Amino acid sequence: MIQALVRTVTFGIALALCGFPGFAFDAFAEDPSDAPVDQLEHISLRLKQAEQSIERKLLWEKLRLHFYGYLDGSYTQNFNNPSNRINQLRIFDVNSNELRPNLAQFVLGREAKADGDWTDRTGFKVKFNAGRDSDFIGGVNLSTWADFQEFFVQYIAPVGTGLKLQVGQSNGLVGYEVVESPYNANYSRSWLFGLGQPFTTRGFRASYDFTDQLSWSVGVINHINSNLSDNRGDPWIESALTVAYSEKFKLTLYGLVGSGLNAVPVGWGSLLLGGGYFSIQATERASFVLESYYANQINSSTISQAKNARWDGVAGYFIYDLTKQWGVRIRGEIFEDPGGFASCGGTTAYQPRANVCFGATSTSPASPVGQTLWEVTSTLQYKPISSLMTRLEYRYDKSNQNVFQVGGRSTSYQPTLSFEVIYFF
Repeated sequence: MIQALVRTVTFGIALALCGFPGFAFDAFAEDPSDAPVDQLEHISLRLKQAEQSIERKLLWEKLRLHFYGYLDGSYTQNFNNPSNRINQLRIFDVNSNELRPNLAQFVLGREAKADGDWTDRTGFKVKFNAGRDSDFIGGVNLSTWADFQEFFVQYIAPVGTGLKLQVGQSNGLVGYEVVESPYNANYSRSWLFGLGQPFTTRGFRASYDFTDQLSWSVGVINHINSNLSDNRGDPWIESALTVAYSEKFKLTLYGLVGSGLNAVPVGWGSLLLGGGYFSIQATERASFVLESYYANQINSSTISQAKNARWDGVAGYFIYDLTKQWGVRIRGEIFEDPGGFASCGGTTAYQPRANVCFGATSTSPASPVGQTLWEVTSTLQYKPISSLMTRLEYRYDKSNQNVFQVGGRSTSYQPTLSFEVIYFF
């Protein structure tokens, strides 16, 4: 009996020293032999729970499983007070003057290793979303409020430094911004990303790190999601080449070629999108990013004399961390769509499901409008704790056409103020 109590006390003190939640020194402040029976039973139960928790943790570590995610909500005030309550030509911040439960994301994954046997070299990821953003992402939708955004298996073949092979659906290789708001500099998405780049792609992908400074990924895909996609099942090829000159300078060149998006089928290669972004870590706290691309798709514009749809643009980012908690992010962008394909007529008119130019209804799509857009976005970020992020963002949109809405009439500008809260787990 005494030996058992000694083991109990010793194990309890060890757990307390390791910071195990729920244990404190006051539980053992007195001689255990003087403790009542119910207290000893309580201690025994806590020890059993601790052992089970440790066993589960060890099992997850052995299997290399990771579970994480975040909760994201926002409110956007449109100072134009549009009567249709839509922030025109926005991507995920579509609803004006109302709260938006953007996303609850849950990720379960296992990282593949570049050594060991085939089980060590095998990994997977499943990413499930619930919320208003789910309707736009392009995963496998269970409803307009739920989808599987990413689901793939990967294997690192023993070739050189390790050839990573992946089959399934994942975020696209093209572009600086991504679907998930927390991993972008700003809350609202750029037009480069939202109007003219794929969100997710599905198919086969291979990646290889030639050196610590040079890596390349290429994918052959039969499903693509973007604001433009109709997914006839025709193939595309996506590619991204990353050159890290140093820890402070990195260049990524990307491309997408295929049979065209949301257009009359005209054969493979009718769509070409190419560009890249360059990032500079100027100081420990300040960084700059410059992104630009050009896209052309033949026989896809009803207002262009050449019938070709062209969209292109450039965006610059300034990211500055005032402290570990406070940060400022500024984005400036110009987006050209002379063929009226990527904006207005190139989007669905089912409100408030997506972006439409002023004048569209749920039964009458927006007519194509050739236009040039520009926007300036300033974001103040505050992280009171590591698991909580808040953002206050002001954005001003401008077009050379009256594609926005003020009250019940059309206008050429759109100012908004957004507040976002993100909780990580």
